[in-house]
Amino acid sequence: MPKQYKVKGASLDAIRLKAEQQYGPGARIVSAEKVTSPGIAGLFAANRFEATVEVQVEAPARLTGETHALQGPAIAALLKQADAAEIDLHRPSESVSAAAVSTASPDFAGMLEQLGKEIQAPGSAVGHALPVPVPVPLAGSGDLVILLGLGDDALGPALEMSIAQGGSDVRTAGALTAFGHLHVAGRQGATAARAQAVLTGQSVLLAYGLGRRGEAADHADEIAALAGDQLWLVADAGRKADDTAAWVGALSAALSARNTPLDALAVFGASETASPETVNGLGLPVGWVDGKPARVAVLGKVD
Repeated sequence: MPKQYKVKGASLDAIRLKAEQQYGPGARIVSAEKVTSPGIAGLFAANRFEATVEVQVEAPARLTGETHALQGPAIAALLKQADAAEIDLHRPSESVSAAAVSTASPDFAGMLEQLGKEIQAPGSAVGHALPVPVPVPLAGSGDLVILLGLGDDALGPALEMSIAQGGSDVRTAGALTAFGHLHVAGRQGATAARAQAVLTGQSVLLAYGLGRRGEAADHADEIAALAGDQLWLVADAGRKADDTAAWVGALSAALSARNTPLDALAVFGASETASPETVNGLGLPVGWVDGKPARVAVLGKVD
């Protein structure tokens, strides 16, 4: 079953690279269009591309007659004794054999239990979880990566990602300001930041402040207007899971209504809590954990 995503970039090659980074090597471009950004009074005008990328999502393996034959001592014994019981049942001159297995007998229950173990044994095709690609922060010239966090939570991961990329243009937006970092306001500010980054060969990492928990969803219109290439949610693994899920759910719903879905999750504080895996309940693949790229998209328990 294919799924489609919108990907933006300075060229089709750049879009293809982003798609492979975000969705794996099976991603392919199915349509694309050129979008001209006029800039501000003609300054920083640039052409960009928006493409629809299709990703084939395979269904998990299911237990079927074509993929798995029920074999082994337990099923063989059940079939054999069921046949014997059927033969005895149709012999009018004879009573049912004492050796026939009753469905209420301990022997029948034991064989069913053994049969269940055989079906669930390692290597059987009962089903398996497909690996989820680990998200990677985009790093192309002019790419706009927006990190959304409460208070000033987004600034730390933005600076860490910049260091990992060898130096990106880190700016602030929303309710967050920081000394030494330019503040982006609205679509025109984002366009100017992109264009400047194209000239310097950098990506733009925008640390967006959502304010307090109850205010997060109020920023949905402005976030959508910024038209970022990638949208990261920043979450503290040490906060109460229910509190985090509440504001993230409200923000995610507001953004989805504006056709601006979240792409990935950046987590901090994972090493300071006994249950960092609670962030998996947010439904986003983990791409960044405590200052480093994640190794897997699902956060496990940190020793």
